Amino acid sequence: MAIVVDDSVFSPSYVPKRLPHREQQLQQLDILLGNWLRNPGHHYPRATLLGRPGTGKTVTLRKLWELYKDKTTARFVYINGFIYRNFTAIIGEIARSLNIPFPRRGLSRDEFLALLVEHLRERDLYMFLVLDDAFNLAPDILSTFIRLGQEADKLGAFRIALVIVGHNDAVLNNLDPSTRGIMGKYVIRFSPYTKDQIFDILLDRAKAGLAEGSYSEDILQMIADITGAQTPLDTNRGDARLAIDILYRSAYAAQQNGRKHIAPEDVRKSSKEVLFGISEEVLIGLPLHEKLFLLAIVRSLKISHTPYITFGDAEESYKIVCEEYGERPRVHSQLWSYLNDLREKGIVETRQNKRGEGVRGRTTLISIGTEPLDTLEAVITKLIREELR
Repeated sequence: MAIVVDDSVFSPSYVPKRLPHREQQLQQLDILLGNWLRNPGHHYPRATLLGRPGTGKTVTLRKLWELYKDKTTARFVYINGFIYRNFTAIIGEIARSLNIPFPRRGLSRDEFLALLVEHLRERDLYMFLVLDDAFNLAPDILSTFIRLGQEADKLGAFRIALVIVGHNDAVLNNLDPSTRGIMGKYVIRFSPYTKDQIFDILLDRAKAGLAEGSYSEDILQMIADITGAQTPLDTNRGDARLAIDILYRSAYAAQQNGRKHIAPEDVRKSSKEVLFGISEEVLIGLPLHEKLFLLAIVRSLKISHTPYITFGDAEESYKIVCEEYGERPRVHSQLWSYLNDLREKGIVETRQNKRGEGVRGRTTLISIGTEPLDTLEAVITKLIREELR
């Protein structure tokens, strides 16, 4: 007997019929963008969605589009900042989404923008542009697209609605003051899902994607207890995508073992296979050598059996990892850049050492507190091997 009857229900791109516990955010988005979607061109709507991974930002956006796609002349253009990081890649994906001819290279940034403006105006196109995981984009790239929406004179109308999606306020704070002012105060925040909220989400997904009678509410509550935040202020849990992933893995584990019901042990085993505080999408988006440096940090922490390692420990381990994979190590300053990026993404924690900690002089200490190191090592190793194939 199949337990999983619809795999698509557990996909990150799935848009559910209802959006429990995100009705307020959906309404706020509708207030900001709805009028433009119904009758585009009269103003420049923009919004910023902020919240940790798995708090419903992207699915809320997709739900809004689902509500309006048959009522608007605008096109939906979704840019994943993990995949499309540089200006040329972004402009190319916009052109592909709008089905307009575009050269892949050979033009300056201003020439690319002028060509895009020309196509939008001549073809009378309107674009609902989403820059998801925008913290991966350099501030100058983000500023370029923010300012593009203001160009009503060149575009012939306000042809762009813009939504920026990030984890925290840094995505806006890194912009220059004038560009930050364009985005204004149109910020919609997504707090971590509580245990009760995740239970409701899991129940909807189970009803839609699993065979009737293959799960119990106790199983769903077990997953909710593992993944849900104690309160909306809990920053270590509350990731609905993680909860859905555990449910999906648990269902398949039971199915592969020939059982008709998901058992608690399926949940226990599946919860050890996933990352709790870090989205695998975040890791996929890291440059190769940042992945290698992170792997070095993980291995150093495992060997040390201590909560922290020094930057020097991580650097020495990184050289060994590079030798293992046949890669030439990056310079010291580049590793500092990687460390800052890993910290900003919430993958590692850093602090300066204190007197009496057994480290000579002043140095930076590195820790990973949210993930089982064995699981994190396995995921990073898999991603590195896939990239080097």
